Amino acid sequence: MGGAYEVAELLRAISVETDRMGDAMAAAHGLHRTDLDALVHVMDAERAGEPLSPGQLARRLGLSAPATTALVDRLERSGHLRRRRHPEDRRRVVLEMQDKARDAGRAMFGPLGAGVRERFAALDPGGQEAVLAFLRDVRDLTAEARRRQVGG
Repeated sequence: MGGAYEVAELLRAISVETDRMGDAMAAAHGLHRTDLDALVHVMDAERAGEPLSPGQLARRLGLSAPATTALVDRLERSGHLRRRRHPEDRRRVVLEMQDKARDAGRAMFGPLGAGVRERFAALDPGGQEAVLAFLRDVRDLTAEARRRQVGG
């Protein structure tokens, strides 16, 4: 094996290992896998400076409004998430991660992130740019394939 086939196999293996790690984290914290996926969406929205509403979360997860309400209620009760009023539009509700969720994420994924950053930093600038460009392309190709297959 080598070349493009090995790249495809390695990407698949990374995906499988990431799923396994997520499943283990969810189980260790008494969460469902969908709960963990929801927390990742809320975290990504916070990092982008765009608070996520329950309706937006429902669309990202492909859940109905009642299922999303149950999920958010569960995450609120467990201390991982809270609802709050949007800072600019008090009529809107947005979701906010709590320290419990951040701490759990750091404990589980922190060492992996540190290792990835260390390996990435060891590359020369040209290598770093090539890796980033490749990963962006793979992300875009994956999203495009999903949209073609499921129409969304």
